[in-house]
Amino acid sequence: MAINNEFPVNFHKQENAIKHVPKKARADVLLVYPVWVRKGGLGKLQRMLPPLGILSIAAYLEQYGYEVHVIDLHAEAIDPSKFRGIVRTLKPRFVGITVLSAHFIPAHYIAHICKEEINDVKTIVGGVHAEIETERMLCNPYIDAVCRGDGEELMLEFVQGKPWKDILGLSFRYERRVVHNSPRPVEVDLDKFPFPAYHLIDFDNYFPPVGSYRNLPAMNALMTRGCPGRCAFCNSAKTTLRSRSPEKMIQLIKILRYKYKIRQIYFYDDTFTSNPKVVRQFCEKMIADKIDVKWICYVRGDMFNDSIAELMAKAGCHQILIGIESGSPTLMAKIGKPIKKSQYKRVVDVAHKYGIEVRGSFIIGHLDETTETMKESVQFAIDIELDLFQLNILTPYPGTQLFKEAKQSGWLLHERYERYGQSEVILKLRNLTADEVVKFERKAFYQFYCRPRAIFRLLAHLSNWHQLKDLFKAAYVIFVETLFSTKKEDTNLQSWLDYDTESEAIKDIMPSNETRLTYEVRQ
Repeated sequence: MAINNEFPVNFHKQENAIKHVPKKARADVLLVYPVWVRKGGLGKLQRMLPPLGILSIAAYLEQYGYEVHVIDLHAEAIDPSKFRGIVRTLKPRFVGITVLSAHFIPAHYIAHICKEEINDVKTIVGGVHAEIETERMLCNPYIDAVCRGDGEELMLEFVQGKPWKDILGLSFRYERRVVHNSPRPVEVDLDKFPFPAYHLIDFDNYFPPVGSYRNLPAMNALMTRGCPGRCAFCNSAKTTLRSRSPEKMIQLIKILRYKYKIRQIYFYDDTFTSNPKVVRQFCEKMIADKIDVKWICYVRGDMFNDSIAELMAKAGCHQILIGIESGSPTLMAKIGKPIKKSQYKRVVDVAHKYGIEVRGSFIIGHLDETTETMKESVQFAIDIELDLFQLNILTPYPGTQLFKEAKQSGWLLHERYERYGQSEVILKLRNLTADEVVKFERKAFYQFYCRPRAIFRLLAHLSNWHQLKDLFKAAYVIFVETLFSTKKEDTNLQSWLDYDTESEAIKDIMPSNETRLTYEVRQ
């Protein structure tokens, strides 16, 4: 049966989308996803998808009868003043805040607002940045505790009132010093956790990355957590790999498809194909049950072959993303990803054989980067005939091996985390200036996409007017805003950066001299 790609505005809007109003005198829990104040430019082409981490925690708490509210400040474009009003209305007993590096200042501001409005509220932060810089988070008197690792069970114990000293994986202040409880064992059976609480969000606030979908509405999902890779720039490196069962994932896909009318899934797993047996079973079930959903996923260059590709294509996969990172074998080895270029070529050929598009992601701005290695990356993307080319400037995020080495060696230009991930050079490079890297990034997209073959590939995959509109949007951002430096900052949310994290910091608590790695903290 033919599928109609047209749908009316608000077709997929949740009937019970959160209105930020408590059902009783006080809400039990408020979970907050902070803003990421972007500079514009290529950031406009990135995804805006729900924060599955806090939605999973929300679902787990609801399972035990707690009233939970989720606020995505970024997606809902909520400024500090409006957020303050929401907190006054909800009067939550507990507030949980996700913290990525770019969220560092807004997260502190969020906790401050919550404590100002509600004297007895308990605030806890979690996420990849909070668990690495625990002491810096707890220097803020408005943050009570830090969650290290998975948050579902820890948050339940926190809300239930279990003594903090007995909650595994919790860090907190005691007599003006930081206490780190023993780590919580990693939960391998993800089927233990309920599906994310999609009913707590408004789907209209979210959209997939440009060029990543065939059908709309679209939504993200996760089958695995963790990654066996050793990439020096990635927070997921060496973390324990676990997966939901294929049966549970099929159940979730059916809920998204038939309850919420979702027709495109964006699998956000670090490496979707890391467990071939699970992927095969999942695809076979998708095919047998004839679930009409298109999907894309991330794969590694050494974890993809003909048999997997054929099954994935039959099951609805139309695009894969591979993190190639560099066209220079020398740099690839240095960043912990020594996959041969011939393997990446093989991945592209196999995917194309079964009608699957390939998006290749590259990084420039490595410590030993040169003009020649940057050119080598773009040329490699052209030579292997990628359908879509993605380029980022390397960011040394806390918790990664790269950040640890850079900090210990004095290579970091600054630790202003609100500027991390903003197409800015953060490292002192040996062979290039920051300006040279930024200028190359702008021109690289022009070099890749302004070729007849690349244009033909883009046009050949268009199937509806949404994709055509996105294509024009991407062309304007890449060839006008980025190339000619006309990108504008996200002024609507800029006020979240006006908070001074040091003015009220507890002076007795000193940041740790230890530069931690994410996998060590979690395990």
